[in-house]
Amino acid sequence: MCLLYFVILAYIGLSALAFWLLPHWLSIPLIAVMGIVLAIVLWKIMRFFKKVKKALAQFIPQEMLCSLAAAEPFTGRGFAFTFPVPCDVAYTHFHDLEALILKPKFDFPGAPKDALLIASTFPPAELKPKIDNFIEKIFAQVEGRGGEPVPVEVGPLKGERRMFTTNKDGKDVRAESVFLGDEKGSIAWVAIAEGPAFDVLAAKYRELALLIQRVEAAPPAKSLDAPTN
Repeated sequence: MCLLYFVILAYIGLSALAFWLLPHWLSIPLIAVMGIVLAIVLWKIMRFFKKVKKALAQFIPQEMLCSLAAAEPFTGRGFAFTFPVPCDVAYTHFHDLEALILKPKFDFPGAPKDALLIASTFPPAELKPKIDNFIEKIFAQVEGRGGEPVPVEVGPLKGERRMFTTNKDGKDVRAESVFLGDEKGSIAWVAIAEGPAFDVLAAKYRELALLIQRVEAAPPAKSLDAPTN
C-alpha cells in the first residue's frame, strides 16, 4: 500500500513538472500516456499480489470463532450440525484437516458452566492419549480414579469410553471421555458433573454427537470470513 501511494505521488509530481516545463501541446499527451502506462503497471502489480495472497492462503490455516444461537446451522468443509442449544464454535481448517471445538451451553439443573465437544478429521487414536492424560491429572489432584476403556456405541458411531470418579469432600463427581469415529474423522467429548446431573449431561452429549454430519467441501453456512464474536 505504501508503494502504491509513492507511485501515485510520484506521478502527480512528474505530471506537474511536465506541465510546467513543457509546452501544453506536448505535456498533456505525455501526461496522458504516463497515466495509461501507470494504470497498467498498477493493475499488473495488484494482480500479482492477489495471486501471491491466494497461493499463500493454501499454507495458512483458516480460523474462525463464532457463537451460534439454538437451531442455527453451521456448515464447515468437513462437518455440519444444527444444535438445539446455543453453542460457541472455534473452527480451524487447513488443507484436508478440519477441527471444531464446540462449547454447547446446557441449561438443565446441575449443568456445568463449561462443556467441550470436538469434531475433527483426526482419527480418535490421535486425540485420545492427550485428552485422557489431561483428565487423569485433574482427578489425581482430587484423589480420583479412572477406569479402563470399554467399547461404546452411539447410534451408528463406535468407539471407546472411559470413566473417572471421585468422592472427595463428600462430592460425588463423575466424568467420562468418549472417542467415536474412524481413520477419516472423530467426535470426542469430556463430560464432568456431580451426582445425578452426570447422567443427564452424558445423554445430552450423545444427542449432540448424533447431530454432527460429515460433509464434503461444502460452502460454510457461517462464513469463514465472519467476524469474531
